[in-house]
Amino acid sequence: MSFQVINKTNDLLIYDVANDNVNYYAKSGLSVAVLEGMVRIINTNSEGNTTLVMSTRHTDVTTPSSTSAYDLATQIYGYINSSGGSLNSTQVVLTSAQILAMNSTPITLVTGIAGIEIQVVSAAIHLKFNSSSYSSHTTLAIGSTSNPNGQASLNCLGAGADVKGVMELLTGGTTSNMHTGEAFVASVISGNPIGGNSQVVVDVLYRAVDLP
Repeated sequence: MSFQVINKTNDLLIYDVANDNVNYYAKSGLSVAVLEGMVRIINTNSEGNTTLVMSTRHTDVTTPSSTSAYDLATQIYGYINSSGGSLNSTQVVLTSAQILAMNSTPITLVTGIAGIEIQVVSAAIHLKFNSSSYSSHTTLAIGSTSNPNGQASLNCLGAGADVKGVMELLTGGTTSNMHTGEAFVASVISGNPIGGNSQVVVDVLYRAVDLP
């Protein structure tokens, strides 16, 4: 027995390879759970009736590949909650300790979704000034794991007072700044800041899109 679970814009394709059965299910009715090691995808119709559409161990699912039932369920959950064009938002508070190491260790804002690109629509920050400014590397940026500075930036960390500002979107011409399956992260351009003890709230409006 083997299955492939394929993420489409509005549907989930479940391919039962052994029986050569292919079914498309609208994501809006789907949920995923793990029960006694079995990864279960459940479909709920408009009347509230449920149907079990897949129940199998993670080792029997060839696509997406996974290391555990938890890993597979998490990936499928990401599929179900992604769709082309739908807007999502996230807000993350960055501590001073995180900011001081953020070029070396970017902070995840949105967990990556297999087969999906994350596109920033708009981003804003609130630097809550404490008592000491950051110095040296003061441009906050957001982007994908392999290109953490790729989608938006704002030179704000050197401020000596509260800052509320909109980040500038970076188009980059033909530069590849969206990466399939990668997390969406916050970073600091060029290197780690020096000093500074303020928190920064990052608020991002984004789309999870499928660009096949």
